[in-house]
Amino acid sequence: MRYNLLTLLVAVLLIAACGQQQPARTGSPVTPVFAFTEAVVGPNRIALGLVRDGSPVNDPGAKIHLRFFDLNDTSSPVKIEADAIYYGQGLPAAIYVAYPTFDRAGNWGIEVQTTLSGQSEPSVARLRLEVKERSEVPNVGDRAIPVKTLTVRDVPDPSHLSSGRVEDLSLYQISLEEALRNGKPTALLFATPAYCRTAVCAPSLSVLQELQKTYGDRINFIHVEVFRYPFRESFEAQTAVFQKLAQEGRAPRPEERNVGLSDPMIVWGLQSEPWLYLIDANGVIVARYEGGITREEMTPALENLIAGKPPQSEG
Repeated sequence: MRYNLLTLLVAVLLIAACGQQQPARTGSPVTPVFAFTEAVVGPNRIALGLVRDGSPVNDPGAKIHLRFFDLNDTSSPVKIEADAIYYGQGLPAAIYVAYPTFDRAGNWGIEVQTTLSGQSEPSVARLRLEVKERSEVPNVGDRAIPVKTLTVRDVPDPSHLSSGRVEDLSLYQISLEEALRNGKPTALLFATPAYCRTAVCAPSLSVLQELQKTYGDRINFIHVEVFRYPFRESFEAQTAVFQKLAQEGRAPRPEERNVGLSDPMIVWGLQSEPWLYLIDANGVIVARYEGGITREEMTPALENLIAGKPPQSEG
């Protein structure tokens, strides 16, 4: 169930948010942790966190090499190789990102070779990844779903637009359904600053606000709140459902999946946060980013979006 996956991610992020990291023992192993909830056939953003001695690693100098194996195809031992890029600027825990393209669904293996700063030999770990034929939510290549998102014209009180403190209204000037018709590409962020279960919504929203100041004349920038107003009540209603599901050990029914969520979240079928979608001028999704984003990762992606090039680099 998606909520259980998110719980694991939250645990790692909360470690990073609490106290100081303890010094690692010499030679202690590094454990890679998935910081995303699904992989699909086609282009992917594979984000990893690193944990050592129970604490997250935030090492900009770490060298991480990934080798991907199609476990259903023994004739080709290594299908993809890629180096993961460090993106930890402003996030509560560093992530290391690669952009592989999977050519078919099934079980894949990932060998993660991690060499931290000052190390001469890498730590090696092996992970198993299920690659789905189709995504459960809108994906690269799909047309963006037109939906009305709230703007300052609809909601005079800015506190009804976002669960965070709204000081900058630049992300609430145009609705998504309008943006998809005005001939510009769009950056669309689903995030809840005050009630984020992954602890990276507020940093991601700040990144988007900064980027809007640079690219706002060429790209539509839109923030969508995850929860329905009043936000606290909606968050608490969702939490109650999660607790009930955990106690009963079952997946949510259709009517339970969307409790507390805003209309755009429901229309797009999203059940986790944050998600950033990049949509080209023709209304086609060209990239998506689950989890935290940084200015360092997004700046070249937006430059490519404006130029009509693929935003993501392929490993």
